[in-house]
Formats: sequence, structure tokens, C-alpha cells
Amino acid sequence: MNRRTISLPMVISTVVVIALAYLLGWSPLFTVDKVTITGSPNSAVQRNIQTISQVEAGQKLARVNPSSVERRIGQIPWIKDVSLARNWISGEVAIAVTPRKPLAFFNAQESPGQTIDLDGELFTLPGFSSADLAQISAKSPQSALKANELFIALPTEFRKRITLMTATSTETFTFNTLYKGREIRVRWGDSQEISLKISVIERLLELPENKEITLIDVVAPHAPIVK
Repeated sequence: MNRRTISLPMVISTVVVIALAYLLGWSPLFTVDKVTITGSPNSAVQRNIQTISQVEAGQKLARVNPSSVERRIGQIPWIKDVSLARNWISGEVAIAVTPRKPLAFFNAQESPGQTIDLDGELFTLPGFSSADLAQISAKSPQSALKANELFIALPTEFRKRITLMTATSTETFTFNTLYKGREIRVRWGDSQEISLKISVIERLLELPENKEITLIDVVAPHAPIVK
């Protein structure tokens, strides 16, 4: 009967593998000493991210699965990217998150604080506020992105008057504006002839007979309508 010869190197290799498995998976030598989180808006959000990560001090480092942790945290809507690194010497687990960048407020009347980014993703960034972003009401993220393109194309002084942009489609827009304390609604139409439309609006507002108007329609800027 033939017997398989077990060599000394094979025995040593097996012992080393078993020892490493024990050290990594069960020994108290390689455990999570602390969890650090960077990129979050505030400490309350940091605690929430750590809870979602399911990584705690005392946990075995080998049992912290970076892919699983990144996937769980990445489900938070305002997070664009997340990465995790384990330090086997210090026992630190470092989680870095990259927030999405708000492009404009989107339907914030119905969902306070909700914003949209360049990818058309909707999210609410904790603690975020900005008077410089457009307030956009739209039926779809695509319409909101088109509205924001128009918003940033407008001259700064005119843009400052706008309190709300409404996009009924990707090519039809309406503004709510303030002019010398008066609320004026502007039916803008598409994003063409920006300079002409603004010039028409300014001239109409300067006319004495238009002191009481509340609406200006420049969909056809050569034949504007006031009410």
C-alpha cells in the first residue's frame, strides 16, 4: 500500500496558514482600535455613518469587509463616493466619504432642502444651505438640469432677482422675480434670446403704465404681453 509522504516544508506551511488564520480571525492582536470618518458634514452624521458601517471597536480587522461596508454607506443618497482602509498596525479603520455637490434646490417646497447634482441625482445634504443656488421646481430631474443651465447663463444682476424657477419641460421656463419690492412672474419660454428678453423686461418695467403689472410674457420677445 502506497503512502503519501508528508514533507517537512508542507507541514510548516500548514502550521503557518493555521497560525495566520487564528491571528487574523480570532486573536485579540488584530482588532479594530478606532474608526475615523472624514468628509461628513458634522459629528451627528459621522455617528450615523458609523452605525450604518457596522464597524465597531473590538471587532476583528479581518472580518471587516471593505466592499460590504462601502456598499452599505454608499446607499446614503448624499454620498457620491466612499472608501475604507484598514491599518493592521494601529488597528484604525478609516472611512472617507465624498458628498455630492448641490447644483440647485429641486422642488424644495415639497421636500425642504432637497437638491440636485450634475448627474441628476436628488438628495438632501445635512446642514447645507446656500442663497446662491437656484430654486427650481420641475417635473423631472432632466428639466431641472436644463433650468439650471439657463439660470447660470443669465446675467448676475438679473439672476439675483429670481426667487423661483419653474420648468414645465426641458424647454419651457417661468420665473418668479422681485423688482423693486414687487413680485413679478415672468413667462420666459425657451432658453433662446436671453439678452433680448431681459432688455424687453427691463423696458416694460420702466414704463409708468406698467406700475401694477404682475406678469410679463416674453415667450415671443418681439410681441411681449403684460398683465
